[in-house]
Amino acid sequence: MRKTTIAVLVALSVAGAGGYAVADQQHGRSGVAVRTATTITVDAAVQAAQAALDAAEKEGQRVTVAVVDRGGDLVVLLHGDGAGPQSEESARRKAFTSVSFNAPTSVLAGRVTGAGATLRDIPGTLFLAGGVPVVSDGAPVAGIGVGGAPSGDLDERFARAGLDAIGG
Repeated sequence: MRKTTIAVLVALSVAGAGGYAVADQQHGRSGVAVRTATTITVDAAVQAAQAALDAAEKEGQRVTVAVVDRGGDLVVLLHGDGAGPQSEESARRKAFTSVSFNAPTSVLAGRVTGAGATLRDIPGTLFLAGGVPVVSDGAPVAGIGVGGAPSGDLDERFARAGLDAIGG
């Protein structure tokens, strides 16, 4: 039996329908202006993470997969058997970066070259291949990050397998 650590974090504000992708400003029952938005469900996040992990294991790679919601908060973390301890932070930061900028981290990596301050200086980001955004109606609703394979190209291929599993 494969032993995989699953950490599922669910915020009460996300349960049911909340999130961050859409929204017209409205007034709630109390008269306070509120915004309704969209984010990934826990079920979809688990499905994406497991598909990414399965794709990596099929190729003999030991990785960790993270899925974050639109706000960059961790929803699921799957630490595959034998994955290194550094892979957790790498996966989480790649997922955060991809959802924050609504682009694969492999694409973003080319935008952070040069001297002086760049996007790479933003705390919590990681501009290495392996993160892909989950997009709904043109807006990012989650990020999938994979860390631990010998190359970022492999990490990104596994992240895309997770994205494909949920119809992204």
